This record gives sequence, C-alpha cells and structure tokens, in this order.
Amino acid sequence: MPMSDTNLSSLVVRAQTGDRAAYDDIVLRFQDMAVGYASALLGDFHLAEDAAQEAFVGAWTELPRLHEPAAFPGWFKRIVFMRCSRVLRKRQTVAIEHAAAIEHAAAESLAGSDPVEELETRDEKTRVMAAIGRLPDEERMATLLYYISTYTHREVGSFLDLSASTVNNRLRSARKRLRKEMLKMAEREIPGQAPSRDDRFAQRIASLLQPDDLKTERYQYGIEAVDGHQAWALFCASGAGDLARVSAMLDRDPRLVNAQYWYQFPIHMAVREGHAEVVQLLLQAGADPGQSRYTYNSWDKLLDISLERGFNSVQALLEAAMRERFGYDPAFEELADAIKSRDQARVEAVLAARADLMHASDALGNGPLHWAVITRQNDLVDIFVARGASLEARRADGQTPLLVSLNGDYWFRSRDLPAEAPKDTWVITRHLLACGAEYALSVACAAGDVERVEAVLVSDPVQARTLDAGRRSPLAYAAGRGHTQIVETLLDLGADPNLPEENAPRGGALFGACSGNHIETARLLLERGADPNAEVDSSGSCLTTVEYNHGTDGHRMQAMLHEYGAVAPPFAMVDDAELERAVREGGAVVSHPQFLHELMGRNNKELITAFLESTPDVGGLFRLTDIWGGNYPSDPDTIRALASHGVDLCRANWIGRTFLHGCAEKGDVEAARVFLELGADIDAIELEYGGTPLAAAARSGKAEMVRYLLDQGANPTVPAESVWAQPLYGAEKEGHDEVAALIKNRINPE
Repeated sequence: MPMSDTNLSSLVVRAQTGDRAAYDDIVLRFQDMAVGYASALLGDFHLAEDAAQEAFVGAWTELPRLHEPAAFPGWFKRIVFMRCSRVLRKRQTVAIEHAAAIEHAAAESLAGSDPVEELETRDEKTRVMAAIGRLPDEERMATLLYYISTYTHREVGSFLDLSASTVNNRLRSARKRLRKEMLKMAEREIPGQAPSRDDRFAQRIASLLQPDDLKTERYQYGIEAVDGHQAWALFCASGAGDLARVSAMLDRDPRLVNAQYWYQFPIHMAVREGHAEVVQLLLQAGADPGQSRYTYNSWDKLLDISLERGFNSVQALLEAAMRERFGYDPAFEELADAIKSRDQARVEAVLAARADLMHASDALGNGPLHWAVITRQNDLVDIFVARGASLEARRADGQTPLLVSLNGDYWFRSRDLPAEAPKDTWVITRHLLACGAEYALSVACAAGDVERVEAVLVSDPVQARTLDAGRRSPLAYAAGRGHTQIVETLLDLGADPNLPEENAPRGGALFGACSGNHIETARLLLERGADPNAEVDSSGSCLTTVEYNHGTDGHRMQAMLHEYGAVAPPFAMVDDAELERAVREGGAVVSHPQFLHELMGRNNKELITAFLESTPDVGGLFRLTDIWGGNYPSDPDTIRALASHGVDLCRANWIGRTFLHGCAEKGDVEAARVFLELGADIDAIELEYGGTPLAAAARSGKAEMVRYLLDQGANPTVPAESVWAQPLYGAEKEGHDEVAALIKNRINPE
C-alpha cells in the first residue's frame, strides 16, 4: 500500500501517545515495505512476514523513545533488520540450504535457460525469488521494495535512506541483469506476496500490541472498572509525554488517572521518562500512587526513580504533592528510626529538635502514630496524642492508625517485632479507641460489636455497602472474624460479597471467612452469591487459604466450597501429575491468570508436553503480556519445544521485559544460550529499570552471566543516553565489585 500524503510525522506523534488508530495506519503504510525489505534479507516471504510482524510489535514498544518522528522510516528499517538477523540465527542451517538453492536456481535463470520450459517444472514464484536473490544486495532490496507495491522511488529511498535517483539507478541496473520474461514474472508475482493483499497481516499486528487483560471495555484491577482500551492508551500517552492527549483523555474519563496494571499507574510511565508536565497534570487530576496494591509501587518508588535519574522537576512535583497530601518530610526518617528502635529517649530528643515532625510522615504517609501502631507501642501512642498527633491522619493508602491496627502493614510485619511486643493487636486497637479514635463501622464489624453496628446502620444504612478509607468493606471485616450475625445484617442491607475492594477484585468477605475457617459465615456468604473462586492478590484463593491456615481441619470448608463450584487454581496443584490431568481435561485451569506462571516455573517436560498436545493455539496464548511473575522455561529442550509450536520466546512484555532479562537476573547461562540461539535481542531495553539483560545480570551480581553476555556481544554502554540504566551503574550501586570490574575491563580494555 503506497504512503498517502497524510503527514507521517503527525501519525508517529499520535502513535507515540498510544493512539492505536494512528499506529494501525502506520502498519498499513509500511507493511509491504517491511515485508519486501525482510524478504530481500531472508529470501523467503513467509519468514519475511514473521520478521516484519515482530518488527511492528517491537516498534510499538520502542516508539516513545523515537525522538524525531520524521526519522521513522529509517528507524523502523533498522528494527526490521534486527528481527531478520534473529530469524537467520534461529534458522541458520535452513537459511544456508535456502541460500544455496537460490544461488543454483538463479544461476540457471541467468545462464540462458528457457523461462517457458522452466515454468512447466518450477513454481514461478520460486524462480522469481531465485533470480532476484542473485542480484547484488542493494539492487535486490530496491527491486523488492519497488515491485511489492506502488511505492515511489522517493518512498523507497526514504526507507533505505537513499536518494530517489540512487534508487532509480539501482532499479535500472537490476532490470539489465534480469531477463525480460523474468521481469514480467516479477511484476506479476511480487505484488501477490504483499501483506496489503488482505487485512490479515494488519489484524495480527493489532492483536499483539495491547496486554490481553486490557482488551476489554470493562477492565477491573482496582476498585473501579474502567475501559481497558482507554486505560492502555493513557499509559502510552503518559510514557510518550503527550500532554494534550493525556488532558483530553482525562477530560473524557477522569477515573483513568488511577487505572492500575501490575501495581502501576499512568503516572509511573510519565515519571520514568521524566515528563514533568504530564506528571503535573496527572497529579492535578488526582493521580494516587498510594492505591498501588500493598503500596508495592507507591510514592516512595516514584521518588527514588526521579532522584536516581536526575529528573529534578519531577522530583519537586512529587515531593510537593506528598507534602500536601500526607505531610511528607524526608527528615521524618530520623523519627521513624527512633520509633522502630523502641528508644523513647531518642524519640523525645528528635522531637525536641524538630517538633514539626509530629505532623510529618515518611514517603508512604506513615506518621508518628502509624509507626507507634505498627510497632505496637501504646506508650508512644500516648506521647504522640499528647503532643497533638491526629488520630485520624491518613497515610498514602488511606488508612488511619486505627485501620492499620486491624490490617497490619505490608512492609513491617509481626516477624519484624521483638519478643516483648504485644501479640494481640486488639491491645493497640482498644487503646486507640480509648484515646478518642473514631469508632467507625469497619472497626465495630471487626470487633463483633452488634450494638455499635446497628447504631451506625440505623442512622446511615448506606455504610453497609460502602468501603472504608482503606478501600475495604464492612462485610470483609465481619466475615474475617466470623461474626455471622453482623454479616447477615450487612447482606440484608444490600452489601455485595463480590464488591471489588482492596487487593480483592471479587470481594474479600468469603476469602476472610475461609482464612478463619468460619464455616457458618462462609455458608451464608455462598448462599447469598459469593464467588467461591474469589482470590486475594498474592494470597491465594478461598480453597488455598483454608488449606494453608487450617490443614485437615479445613476439609469441611473445602468440601462446601467445591459444592458451590470452587476449582483448585493451578498454583494449588502441588502434584505435577494433578496439574497435568487438569491440563489434558482443559477448561478452567488453563484459562487461569496464573497458569502460565506455574507452567514455566515447574519446568516439567511431561507437563509441557501435555500442554502442547492439548492446546491447539499455543502461540496465541503467549502474546505480548506480562512475563508471568518472572518465571521462564529453563530446560533447553522445553524452550525449543515451545518455540517449535509457534511460541515467540523472544517477544517482550508490555513493559519491554523479555525472558532473557529473567534468566539474566537469575544467572541461568544455559537458558540464556538457547534464547540467544533462538534470536533473543541481547540488547533489548525494558522500561521499568531502563536496562538490557546485561544490566539485569549486573544489578543482580551474576558474574558468570555478565561474562557470558559480554562474550556474546552485549553492549555494556547501552542505553547510551541513560547512565543510570547501564550495567556498570547497576553493579556499582549494588556493590558487586567483581561484576563492575568485568564491565569496566570490557569498556576500556587494558
């Protein structure tokens, strides 16, 4: 398909912001060019289509890094070239045999054999490619790009970085080398190989770009469901720094600002790329990294990124927002350390020097009272309350000290406490209430205080179906403690056991009841429609939590769950044989979000074989998604088996991470060798840390892997524009002296 007069640069800019329609247009414009160029390099149109498809997918991921939109043709050509190089490495033997066949056929054609006679015994398309394959490289490329569609000399030249006159000269030379009849066949056959002959090629590209989970108009990860397509577009626009598009999208749907995918939000993309204006706009629109599940990727990590990468404007914006929202002050760490050390005299000394820290917090919004609660020190609670600390102060995730006393803290747990700390957290909860903390419905439900619950609900029955400041439901608090009467009251007032809440997209009530083995509470919830397969992020399912917490005592609960349709998730199938049977039977286990994580992590050949034999579209399952929690197939035979069934083991996930990054982090040289053999990009750059597989190995201190990747040609100075993402920086930051020495020696050999 020829390129129209529509300005290419504007299309590229729009695509950089996540505009799928714009990128679809780019695919349509360049698909024939890409396949033509790839076929010139590979000598096979089928391989060329595969390479071009990978190139378009890779270009979409890398597009935000293209600084000059007008340079897209030449930039994209280099991506196609790299993909073709991988194909050649992957199929080296086949490629050599193919090249020999091409040369032999071309020699016959140019030696004077009768084209008409040869047509009777040889496929015309094969003969055309054989003849063109004999041309010098520069003439072969120009010929294929010109004849595959209706591209002009100027358009071919733009792609090849040549002048139109140079393209014309190469075409003229090629025509002289090809016999007249062969030239006519080329005019007939080459356009028939163009992707533009139908829409299948473009459709395949479109299906590979967006994470599968986001390919829905109702995407549920946080509390509110949003349009997944629009959420993905905002992620892309934020990463590209497109202020106008970000603004327009938020005007249409303000909820998108806190669309969450794998613990991250659009603001994470903007911060990583240093787009201060976009960061400011997102913050003004209500971007709240504190909603990251378990505060796993919250304000603290964004602040660290801005500091490490030298994004001073972004850092200032984040700090200003953190001060405004929860009183962030970097000096608070001294007070927090004193609290954690349980040194009251030191606490008093810090406050004597900085009394204002009483109203400050750390980067997660934990103030003095939060830390006193987390460390279970009622004496400090009294001191801080006397000094004016707010009992209702909310940290970054919305929780007050009272709610933290009920729910605990992800980063500082009971295992981090000394032996003398109270074991019963209700000692802290009751003390906070005695100090004047609001006796909210959540707390009354957890305490089993029927009288207080009824008093609150009589005055405001809507609270029965309202999440608290920490985005948890009253139903979950009551069910988790087995308060069946309160659960029934809440259900009668319209509480939904499947209402999405913090870390629990299908509700947390039944999971909580199962965790406590409260069978009557669970029965009531199931009778009222609770999902028996509800899960809590990183904590398992209803079936697994009762098994983990109660063993054989939980068998009655599990039997009841099965009666209501509970299915064991793949991570619960400890026995590989059990998982294999489930795979062969098909159904729920294969479609479970964590199935591929388990499949890759177990690395069982029989299990992989069962999966390949019983799954018709293996390649379709392994698309551009997350890399399943970091698991990868490490057995060489398994890796090759997956590849032979159409799985592209070299494709990056939504954030640029590849299997090679994964095995580099773990120092798995044997697996890395196979991935590279199959065409993995040794210098692929992922977006979270901004580094290559070599950088991942260096950051993890894997000296053998670093040595191997360097020997295989990994570039130790990539990415050149981001020193903080380079292998040497990571090794030195983490204190891996041996690795740092290896890299230094390769950069500046003595």
